[in-house]
Amino acid sequence: MQSARISMLPTRWRAFAMRNRLTTELKGGLKMDLRQYLKDLEYLVNIDSGSQDGFEGLGRIADFFKERFDALGWQTEKHDLSPDAGPCLICTNRKAEKYDLLMIGHIDTVFPLGTASERPFRYDDVYAYGPGAADMKDSSLLMYYIIKELPPEVNEKLNIVVVYNPDEEIGSLYSRHVYKDYAERSRYAYVYEGASADGASCAERKGGIVYNVRFTGVAGHCGYVFTNGAKSAVHEMGRWIVALSDMQDEKIGTSVNVGIARGGIAKNIVAPDAMIEVDIRIKDNSEPARFDSVIARLTEEARSRGIGIEVERRFKPALVYTDEVRAYVEHVCEITQAANIPFHHAPRGGLSDANILASYGCICLDGLGVAAGGGSHSPAEKSQYKTAEHFKNLSLFLMQDLAENKNKE
Repeated sequence: MQSARISMLPTRWRAFAMRNRLTTELKGGLKMDLRQYLKDLEYLVNIDSGSQDGFEGLGRIADFFKERFDALGWQTEKHDLSPDAGPCLICTNRKAEKYDLLMIGHIDTVFPLGTASERPFRYDDVYAYGPGAADMKDSSLLMYYIIKELPPEVNEKLNIVVVYNPDEEIGSLYSRHVYKDYAERSRYAYVYEGASADGASCAERKGGIVYNVRFTGVAGHCGYVFTNGAKSAVHEMGRWIVALSDMQDEKIGTSVNVGIARGGIAKNIVAPDAMIEVDIRIKDNSEPARFDSVIARLTEEARSRGIGIEVERRFKPALVYTDEVRAYVEHVCEITQAANIPFHHAPRGGLSDANILASYGCICLDGLGVAAGGGSHSPAEKSQYKTAEHFKNLSLFLMQDLAENKNKE
């Protein structure tokens, strides 16, 4: 069966699949030191490293990885991004004008200071638990284990950059400006967000537009609104909620969620202030223009009614399943099937650094990290830590494939 599958591959890949030393080793060798992995993971999970208040912990985690990559002979740079963010760590096997592969994971979590002591790391026969255990300290650690076992011939042939991002959970607001230069010079990007619970990786993600809108009206007694000049910020907010919600379009995959809406002082006072936070998910990267146009119209109309408007906008483009991405993913499916290595993929609605990297020109494969067990961003978060070995070996297999076929495209 194996030889039959290999014979069906295109000629350019057949010799590689038949002679690839790693294929055989994946079935019985390249075992992972799971005990040491869990020990390292415990150390990382028990450090508070929230994106917005865990700066000391983020520094400790960056140092943990820096020391280990230094010991492997890699070149490392720790970038201090801002007083409002932890450090970004960049590791390269050599300085290069162009990179064959960029690997990225984040070391921040959504949890506040004190969470690690409240519910420290623990594990059972199936799952590992703790803040950031599955999102994504398990997979950031996995990246190091992959590089530690990288065959010398692959390390020699590929120019590789590894990025540890300290602010992914808040949109990579600071780190993207550091890793952009490397991404624009990289052909492929492997993103180590966890695989889904069923082991699926990802090559397609929705993009996201966030609008934070503040409305400023004029307070007044509700019994005298026809004469006292009062103007309701809450009434204006309601107009916006209806208008934006009406833009949801299932046919093109655009969803609109007004997740937070606040305003007013009391029922008998015309509301002087209000605010909304809107999260819009898109498949089509032309959608922001449609929403921006409506926001501009709503702003003009509100101001004509005497309501002050402040709009804060953020955008992450969709990770689009382009023809180029499709060709690579189909190739990965072919060679993993030929080697009897489990691999499958599915689109996701959540955002990751892959959204940003793709906009810089990388061919992205995401969800290559340890399979999640559910409960992301909650106390129920858990990692299927025993899948670490499979995903380590999968990455090594794919990296050897990149090395074998470098300059053949």
